Amino acid sequence: MKRKTWHLDRRTLLKGAGISLALPLMEAMAKKNDESITPNRSCFLFFPNGVSLPPETHEAHQDWHWFPFGEGRDYLFTKPLAPLVPYRDQISILQGLSHPLSRKIVGHNTADVFLTGADISRTYNNTISVDQLIARETGKYTRIPSLVLSSDNGIGYTARTGTLSFNKSGQPIPADAKPRRIFNRLFGTPEGESLPDQRSRLKNKGSMLDYLLEDTAKLARKLGNYDRRKLDEYLTSIREVEQQVDRTEAWLEVAKPNVDPKHINLMAGTDDPAEFIRTIYDLMVLAFQTDSTRVATYQLAREDSQGVGDKFPQALGLGSHHGLSHGTRKENGFVRWGQYDEFLSQQFSYFLSKLQSVSEGDATLLDRTMILYGCGTSTTHNANNYPIILAGGGQCGINHGALHRYTDETPFANTHFTIARKMGLRINNFADSTGILTELTS
Repeated sequence: MKRKTWHLDRRTLLKGAGISLALPLMEAMAKKNDESITPNRSCFLFFPNGVSLPPETHEAHQDWHWFPFGEGRDYLFTKPLAPLVPYRDQISILQGLSHPLSRKIVGHNTADVFLTGADISRTYNNTISVDQLIARETGKYTRIPSLVLSSDNGIGYTARTGTLSFNKSGQPIPADAKPRRIFNRLFGTPEGESLPDQRSRLKNKGSMLDYLLEDTAKLARKLGNYDRRKLDEYLTSIREVEQQVDRTEAWLEVAKPNVDPKHINLMAGTDDPAEFIRTIYDLMVLAFQTDSTRVATYQLAREDSQGVGDKFPQALGLGSHHGLSHGTRKENGFVRWGQYDEFLSQQFSYFLSKLQSVSEGDATLLDRTMILYGCGTSTTHNANNYPIILAGGGQCGINHGALHRYTDETPFANTHFTIARKMGLRINNFADSTGILTELTS
């Protein structure tokens, strides 16, 4: 079909002063033969240390038990997941899943195999993570094959990983935790200019978007009313995220007074974990919105009191995350743990709302993005009955709205396999999967 004069290439960029900015999907963008104009995405989010699961005999059981009560579509939310009520029809809660080969290992080791399903019970021989398997297929269409993020930088260390992503040889892929660096990676650096030089220039001269105004005006004149509104909304969201990154970065320059470093590890977002986590989520939304990548991972914190994320609850007056998981015998121990679970759900709900706010044709970015959210332990050291939520992906063929309970006969890898297949991978299995989760697929 002949290309119309008003059609835009899917890879159209705004350019100015050596900076380039990817654009979101617009009606004026013609469909290419080699890729879908509305691609599917996948996202994997991990938190450590299990969740609050007070026993039936405990007074906190009814309110602060992470898993809902009831059956199927008639389940009842408890307080830890209450922030997700608005997205009931766009999430599935999965109970009883685990990696069979990990059920007897120390629970704090499960982050290493959360996305691989490998057997590290005797020797540490990890395998490729599902996000990297997906990236091998989808990466040919995007500038960034996969976005690997954490609340700490790097890889951590064996059995206390700082990243969820592992390559085809089972080697850890370093995760990025610096909002400014992630922002610059997504939206490019001028050729020949170092990252510190660009940071300095942008700080001294203003917003990245200020360099793009002339090209933006030229593009807007080519667009219809719908696309003009979409472009304006997108650039507004870019500026908001840029300002939020600036705030986060500015705070990092200020030392916290009267803090004993033996008791707290001050890094990005420790004193304002909500803003930090939401900044990372915002960056992920922009990465998907601009089709800069189609697969991402984010490890909110490391296991076993490691790294900055363990201190997030301290900023809320709840103590360390690992300490919460071991403090259930203390007064209000389950309640305090559940309150932090609720906090994490609030941030997850925010992420879903941001994805929901981005339209793509007759659907939303949430409809086109499958999000696996959860942990590799139920309680602190118990590597069974993972708390898992699958969200989004309605346009990918995922059915939601119910609580699904599984037995040990269903491996957790069936979830990975289901997502991979919905991402277009022509594979027969992943890790020890036995099939797709048919009750979730249409």
